[in-house]
Amino acid sequence: MIKNDMRYQMRYGFYAIYILLTFSYIMILNQITDPIIKSMAGTLIILSDPAVLGYFFIGGIWLLEKEEQLHSYMSISPLKHFEYVLGKISSLGLVSTCSSVIIMGVTMPWVNLFIAAGIIFLSSCFFTLLGLILATFAKTVNGYLMISVPPALILLTPGVLSIFGINFPFATIIPGTIVFNLIRDTLTNNPAHVFLNIIGLFFWACLLFMVTLRRITHEIKPSGGKRHAFDY
Repeated sequence: MIKNDMRYQMRYGFYAIYILLTFSYIMILNQITDPIIKSMAGTLIILSDPAVLGYFFIGGIWLLEKEEQLHSYMSISPLKHFEYVLGKISSLGLVSTCSSVIIMGVTMPWVNLFIAAGIIFLSSCFFTLLGLILATFAKTVNGYLMISVPPALILLTPGVLSIFGINFPFATIIPGTIVFNLIRDTLTNNPAHVFLNIIGLFFWACLLFMVTLRRITHEIKPSGGKRHAFDY
C-alpha cells in the first residue's frame, strides 16, 4: 500500500515540488551564520513545511482519489481501512522526514539526525491524520482549504508566539506547540523535555488515528460520502 501511495503521489508531482522546496530552504539557511538564529529559523521552516506536509497534501490526495472513484472500490477490496490510513501517513511521513533530514544535515551538522527523523515522522503522522479527517468533510479543494486553515493557525500560532515571549495557558498540551517544542529543542540540542513531549505527541496521534478510522469507515462504505460540510 505504501509503495502504491508513493507512486500515486509521484504521478501528481508532489515529490518534484518538495525536491525544489528542500533545496530552496537549504539555500536560505546557508545564508545564516549564527547557530542560534539558524536553529530558530530552521525550526520555523521545518514546522511550517516538512513537518506539516501531509496536512496540506492529504486533502488534495483524498479528493483526487474520490474524483477518480478509487474509494468506491475500497468497499469491495481486501484492503482494510487501517491499512489505507497507515499507507497515507507512512508515505507522506517518509517524504517529510527525508526532506527535513536533508535540510538539517546540510545546514545544521550539530543536530542528532536520528532523533530528529523520529520526531518529524511522528509530527507528520499527526498532521496527516488531522488533514485526512478534515478532508472527509470537504467536497472540493476550496472547501478543504476553508476548513483546514483555521485549525492549522490555532495549533501552530501559540508555539510560534512563544519565540517572542508570548505564552498562553495550557499551550504546552496543544499538539502544535508540542511539535514546535520538539523541533526547537532538537535543533538547539536541548533534550530536557523531549521524552515527555514525544509521549504527548504519540498520545495525540493515536487519538487521531482512531477518529480517522471512524471517518474513513463512514466515507468509503456504499452509503457514505454523500454529505459534506463544505460543498464549495
